[in-house]
Amino acid sequence: MKNLQSAFAPFLLVFSLFCSTYAFSNVKVARIFSDNMVLQRGINVPVWGTANPGEKIVVKIGEMVASGVADTDGKWQLYLPKFSAGGPYTLVINGENEIVFSDVMFGDVWVAGGQSNMSFRLENANNGAEEAKGANYPEIRLFTVPRRVSDVPTEDLEGGQWDRCTPEVAKNFSAVAYFFGRDIQKDLNVPIGLISCNWGGTPAEAWTSKEILEAVTKLGGSAVNVNFEDGWGQDVEANNKRAEEKSEIISSSYLGLESGVHKINYNSTDWPVVIAPNWDEELKGVVWLRKVLEVSKEFKGNELKFDLGRMGNNATVYFNEQELGKANAPNFSEFTVPGKLVKSGKNVIAVRLAHGWGNPNFLGPEERMKLYAPSGAVLEDLAGPWKYNANLEPALPEVKGYTHYPSSLYNGMLAPIIPYGIKGAIWYQGETNAGRAYAYRALFQAMIEDWRMRWEIGYFPFLFVQLANYMDTPEQPQEDSWAELREAQLMALRLPNTGMAVTIDIGEQFDIHPKNKQDVGERLALAAKKVAYNQDIVYSGPLYKSMEINGNDVEISFENVGNGLMAKGDGLTGFQIAGADKKYYWADAQIVGGKVFVSSDKVKKPEAVRYGWASNPKCNLYNKNGLPASPFRTDDWPGKTKPK
Repeated sequence: MKNLQSAFAPFLLVFSLFCSTYAFSNVKVARIFSDNMVLQRGINVPVWGTANPGEKIVVKIGEMVASGVADTDGKWQLYLPKFSAGGPYTLVINGENEIVFSDVMFGDVWVAGGQSNMSFRLENANNGAEEAKGANYPEIRLFTVPRRVSDVPTEDLEGGQWDRCTPEVAKNFSAVAYFFGRDIQKDLNVPIGLISCNWGGTPAEAWTSKEILEAVTKLGGSAVNVNFEDGWGQDVEANNKRAEEKSEIISSSYLGLESGVHKINYNSTDWPVVIAPNWDEELKGVVWLRKVLEVSKEFKGNELKFDLGRMGNNATVYFNEQELGKANAPNFSEFTVPGKLVKSGKNVIAVRLAHGWGNPNFLGPEERMKLYAPSGAVLEDLAGPWKYNANLEPALPEVKGYTHYPSSLYNGMLAPIIPYGIKGAIWYQGETNAGRAYAYRALFQAMIEDWRMRWEIGYFPFLFVQLANYMDTPEQPQEDSWAELREAQLMALRLPNTGMAVTIDIGEQFDIHPKNKQDVGERLALAAKKVAYNQDIVYSGPLYKSMEINGNDVEISFENVGNGLMAKGDGLTGFQIAGADKKYYWADAQIVGGKVFVSSDKVKKPEAVRYGWASNPKCNLYNKNGLPASPFRTDDWPGKTKPK
């Protein structure tokens, strides 16, 4: 679809043709437009909608008046003249009826896309309650795109409205987007519009158009999901009902209790066994587990404690028929057993595991799974065999994950807001694609180019967050899919007008949703100030530039060193080195003259270096401006996710 700009007077609104099969009796405008909106300053902002074929559309804003005519399919699109930042204005659209939008501002509009770390709400961030109380910024306006999947591009949203940034509105808004927008607004003192367009647990394929995905596969992106199915949109409503039924079973079905699985003398002889933690059995639905313990007489009536490690699911835990509490991932499951429940001889722990997706499991670690005496002494290991039964509760209905389907969210959420005038986009996603990190190299860059092509405003700034540190820290160097995903994100900096916020230092080992969203927003804002606003600042931590091998030392050079390199803490950590055998060892590293020198007495003839190469690495290279270095590797050896 090409935007047709008229040769009329500069302030005249311009008409453009669209394709459709529907006609409307009254003039309507796309739902992305509402009271309190921010329109993009400095560009000819498109406004579009529907009307009767041939109906004259008149638009008034400020002193400007212009008109156009709806096409034969009832579609119209006009362009506002360029405005400087400011407001408020009233935007009036007249056809056979009149639409009036008040409190309209001109400023900078940013789309905030991605998965759960972008949708993560302000009230749940570090100091979230206090941050939300202070979120009173009349010149920041917030719009949340209603969540919707579709098998074909949709023409309009199902709802949504622009709101002033108030504590009540902001607390449920994207924390990353809020902190980003707040920083930009304070620095530039112009109105800021933030469009939250994201959905947890979604892959990049869902946010990319069908045409581009097909093009990527032709270029060799064999691991990109292009499993298109025709007509699945007809099942969405029924699928939503199945999802509601599934949720109801998970939240309220406790038939296992009625059969007495939490009682000491319940007969579980015929139940199969799993070995906890991290068992290989593929358990589905709501699963009950039991473990019988032997407690000596001396501890009868004593308060005991036990730890089940982390749960990969939501769990309800019982001891001798009494519910002790619930455990929710990713927290550790520590419980206190009142002395009145503790008997000599047989005692039983029963656990109800349930989750809306994935397989029920104990995640450990094994060394935490213990039953403790009042003195702290270990009475019994809780790792090892557990009896289980996955057939006591109703089977969960099959719910299809349409949010994972290629182009489903591009069609349902992104297409309806294009071509709303924007300054740029911020993006936080990648966790769901980590298992296919090699394919993400092409996929992510193609998605960025796809968005830019659809908006037709050139190489608008696209800023993204590199995955934070998460999960266990390895004892020895090893291949890692999260490290490879970060590498794929780093490669996207090849595209013009891109910027990356490195967050390798602000994640959480046991939580894929780290609560420090303040630093994420601030680092994205730094990238925006450089890439979008051309400020002369240090906006990034050190990025790998080149290496030179000198005997058994490898000399590493960096870009974005700012005021110089530094190790945060005692000694430089996180470097690995390898020779021709491609076996990596932990390396010694030192900062000398603005470069890093890497070596190991185990590698006499080095060929490659890696830094921060793990899901949760111990690494501490920064520039003196306080920004962390991005993980990198100098080799291109096949890793964990490259298709064979």
